[in-house]
Amino acid sequence: MVKFISKNLYQRAITLFFVSIVSFLVIYLAPGKPTQVDPLNPKFTPELVERMRKEFNLDKPIYIQYLLFYNDLFSGKLKSWKDNQSVMKKIRDRFLNSLPLFILGTLITWTISFPIGIYSAIKRGSFVDKTVSLLSYFFISIPGFFFAYILIVFVVKVFEVPVIGMNTFGLEETSLLTIFMDRVWHLVIPSFLGATGGIAILSRYVRSQMLEVLDNEYIRTAWAKGLSPDEVYYRHALRNALLPFITMFGMIIPGLIGGSVIIESIFSWPGLGRLAYEAIMARDYPVVLTLNFISACLVLLGTFLSDILYLFADPRIRL
Repeated sequence: MVKFISKNLYQRAITLFFVSIVSFLVIYLAPGKPTQVDPLNPKFTPELVERMRKEFNLDKPIYIQYLLFYNDLFSGKLKSWKDNQSVMKKIRDRFLNSLPLFILGTLITWTISFPIGIYSAIKRGSFVDKTVSLLSYFFISIPGFFFAYILIVFVVKVFEVPVIGMNTFGLEETSLLTIFMDRVWHLVIPSFLGATGGIAILSRYVRSQMLEVLDNEYIRTAWAKGLSPDEVYYRHALRNALLPFITMFGMIIPGLIGGSVIIESIFSWPGLGRLAYEAIMARDYPVVLTLNFISACLVLLGTFLSDILYLFADPRIRL
């Protein structure tokens, strides 16, 4: 186990190193520079541009810029080009906002998708199975921004409560319980919206995996041995159908950054996805590169966790 983990971490460290180089080169070669003279802004003088170039090390060779950038990143000295604030502080604040949205949306998706998908597979061809299939295709097809608009109008009209932002304006001086419940309410609606598409896709995937496993020879053998339906479905079939979902579970971790850009924009939720979008539009390359580096770390972490979880799901797998 120790040898496997050490080798795995070493390979991922090399991968992360090359990812950092490629992402830095892509940003460097992108058209448009944040320090180019803007003819429409009289305050953006050539002297100011030259000062910015020196301040952000843009006057040095590209390999020196690369070394200085990651040195500042790991030492916590990296500053945003947009507002000269600490990049890590901005990302940390937005991360704390995105984390509950991501966790709640993921829990809703996975806790609802599996029962629906398993029951549809067991009741293949029934009215319930056809209804679930119809609803799944509907939620897969409907655009997220349009469904968000319908959901916002419905909630505001029926319940007469605000749903935009992280909290309701004017509740700062009320009790902590009221503030907490208000935050929970603002959290539920965007989390539910983000989970609908995931439920539709994941439930169909669970159903197809269960159907594939239920057609295997060892399942027919289990029925022939006289095992109960619960033992056949949940002990034998479900356990073997779980392997692809371990990989999927590892790959949902990077969604913490880029998986909720639309939802955060619609609901004015100050999260990581919205920060990434704003940084790209403002050409705030330190924030963009840092988010790209963190995203690569999350991808490698997710695949590493998937490799470890395979051991517990399938005893045939050896390190």
